[in-house]
Amino acid sequence: VWRVSMAPAQGHQMVLALRMQAAVDAFYDWQGGLIWLRMEHGDPEADLLRGLVRQYGGGHATLVRAAPSHRAAVPVFEPQAPQLAALSARLKAEFDPKNILNPGRMAPAASSATLGTATEGAAL
Repeated sequence: VWRVSMAPAQGHQMVLALRMQAAVDAFYDWQGGLIWLRMEHGDPEADLLRGLVRQYGGGHATLVRAAPSHRAAVPVFEPQAPQLAALSARLKAEFDPKNILNPGRMAPAASSATLGTATEGAAL
């Protein structure tokens, strides 16, 4: 099950394009701005869906429910730009240094080597 948030005027068009390439059931909310999708397991769903969301004006596609093996292979959230991903990893490391809150879900487990160190005198 996927949760897609995008411009309401583009939601129906994106789903029509998606149905041309994959088996999908859709439920619309927020006048088409929030779309719940059920796709057949095995379809190239993440890349296909996220590509169509970008093509139809942008938004976010979040994997909400899937088999554990499928969840392990597909990123749950929209991939972030490298700079934003690095910032997110640093924030996660600061607020959850023991990695006990949703380990591996919000961002891959971060190592101190990739996070850098805080500058001297920096305020938290």
